[in-house]
Amino acid sequence: MMKYISKNIVVLLALFLGSYSFYAQSDNGEVVTIPLSRPGEAGHLKIGLLYGSISVSAHSGKDVIIETASSKSSKPAKTKDGMRRIGDTSLEFSVEEYDNKVYIKSKKHNKRVDFIIRVPENFSLDLRATNNGNIAVAGVVGDIEISNLNGSITLTDIGGSVIADALNKDIIVTFTKGYEKSSMAFTSLNGDIDVTFPENLAANIKAKTDNGEIYTDFELKVTRDIKKEEKRTSSGVYKVNVDKWVTGAINGGGAELLFKTMNGDIMIRSKG
Repeated sequence: MMKYISKNIVVLLALFLGSYSFYAQSDNGEVVTIPLSRPGEAGHLKIGLLYGSISVSAHSGKDVIIETASSKSSKPAKTKDGMRRIGDTSLEFSVEEYDNKVYIKSKKHNKRVDFIIRVPENFSLDLRATNNGNIAVAGVVGDIEISNLNGSITLTDIGGSVIADALNKDIIVTFTKGYEKSSMAFTSLNGDIDVTFPENLAANIKAKTDNGEIYTDFELKVTRDIKKEEKRTSSGVYKVNVDKWVTGAINGGGAELLFKTMNGDIMIRSKG
């Protein structure tokens, strides 16, 4: 009963102040619904995690729905003086909403917490993860910016534009709801980059992999962009750096799409 009253007090204060802030903790996770200031209009979601995964999917509703889950430990339940430990404070987080912008902050930085989030289809995303988690997005249309240090990035059935950086895992993207005719970038250090576009894609491609291969089934008019830097050091040593990229135009060209990885392959696919 106290939990129910407490959450309603927070909602009333949030309505008065114009923002929403919830603190959630539960053994089985927490589900929080965040009403938007302007339902039916485009929104923006931002979340950054030190430990955990982020999953975002589009739904037909007008609210943002947030669910959390913590990883289950295989260790026996802790006891002390014959008492069992109860509760799990690792799921504590806060949410703020203002002018259709939703900001989520995890209050625990030393435990893994996974977030499962549902948003209206027309939503831009700023998602960042660092350790022990992947990032997945499905069905969203908007400006999507994603960074994952030690996990993969998988974007399925999306539209809009993407900037994605995964340091040590793969990036897999499928545009099925159209794409924004603006510059995009897909970069990794130790993973493959696999991106599928509609067959009517019109773009300029710039791609590079140091220890992999580049593949495409588009009709790509290939050119090579070789950047050569020559200089003589103060000690009199003459030094030349050659930086090779594969460049080309698809369907007459357009905005630049950049693909770069060091230890992986690059696949640029056409979906008819």
